[in-house]
Amino acid sequence: MIALIRSDAYRVLHSRWIWAVAAIVAFLLLAPALMMRWISMGPIRYDDLTGSALPMNGIQILAAAMASIVCCDRTDIGFARSVLSSLGERARMVWFAEKCVFSLLLAAVLIAFTFVVGLIGLLVSGVPVANPEPAWQVAAWLGCTWLCAAPYVALTVLVAHLTRNESVTTVFAVLSAGGLLEGGLLIGIDFLQALLGGEFLTVTAAVGPWLPAEIASAVGAGAQSMLSVDNAVHLAPALRALVVCPPVAVAAVAADALLASRRDVA
Repeated sequence: MIALIRSDAYRVLHSRWIWAVAAIVAFLLLAPALMMRWISMGPIRYDDLTGSALPMNGIQILAAAMASIVCCDRTDIGFARSVLSSLGERARMVWFAEKCVFSLLLAAVLIAFTFVVGLIGLLVSGVPVANPEPAWQVAAWLGCTWLCAAPYVALTVLVAHLTRNESVTTVFAVLSAGGLLEGGLLIGIDFLQALLGGEFLTVTAAVGPWLPAEIASAVGAGAQSMLSVDNAVHLAPALRALVVCPPVAVAAVAADALLASRRDVA
């Protein structure tokens, strides 16, 4: 698998889209910082580091979209098909599992890159941080951010391998990582329950805090929010991320290795 990861890393680093993504992320983070530096906006300061100075909203959407590109790239010219046709079932399982692992590693690199560029932007802006979190909280926050992105990345890889269609996979990546699929499903269940005489939004109130999208929203608010128990279930979002996100990601990776590898490569 290490050789496959190295091969994918080489292919991605020599692709134009990865540098375009890096440029867009850098622009979105540095352009506001430069504006704050050049334009007098009065006294401004951030209360903390993770929640105010380095917004990570939408990181799971970008990570899932990148997984879609990685898994669908070159399928239109039959590259993956020709490789898979020459492999046994066990080797094909490893091949599919590696795509999940590589996409998860790529998501971690994306999060780290965004964090570093955000720090640079913070220095460029000259805006002080009143109460920066200790290093262990920042590290835990970055880890939880990756955990929240992991289910969407793994599910996107699964959809990519099952459909082999970049458009379908990209739409799924955006809708799922944006929380629209989860929210729509819960609203649909609540609507049916209301039609049957139940109380509307009871399912959402009970299940919502345990959805990856809801957990990601709480984690994205910053390290303090991530560790706070002041919520509906009185459990820190960091603990909910540990309980929910790894099993979903592992299940998606296992399903990808088992189901996609057995599908006809033709």
